[in-house]
Amino acid sequence: MPSAADLAQDEEEFHSSFRIYLNAIELLAASPEEQSRMMGNYNVAWELREDVQNGQYLLGRGYLDETEEQWIAALAAALEPLKSLVLPSGPRVSANIQAMSHPAWEPRRFLAAEVLRRLSRAASRNAVVLGLGRG
Repeated sequence: MPSAADLAQDEEEFHSSFRIYLNAIELLAASPEEQSRMMGNYNVAWELREDVQNGQYLLGRGYLDETEEQWIAALAAALEPLKSLVLPSGPRVSANIQAMSHPAWEPRRFLAAEVLRRLSRAASRNAVVLGLGRG
């Protein structure tokens, strides 16, 4: 049986990872220009896809309800089929904005915005746990 310290460490790690995930899906829901600017104009498509797909590691840990986990899994699955054409890499601003402007990203931006909405209760709890206010 895990100790109280282990449980507290697990909860802290979950909430830190969940905040990173929330930031990633907020960014996925943003415009191509904002995405590129916030990601530092380097490998934006690859990095953003990876950051959002890492949400899968939040599943099954007991901190989210089944519906919240289903939304995270659905968004991760929606990013899976993106092909290398849509995920070019490089340091140029124009290349990153062009990549993030590809039509394949648009439904995923919409889905990211919906996932944010569906995770709003968990996001509020997360903000409180991390001392960020009410979220």
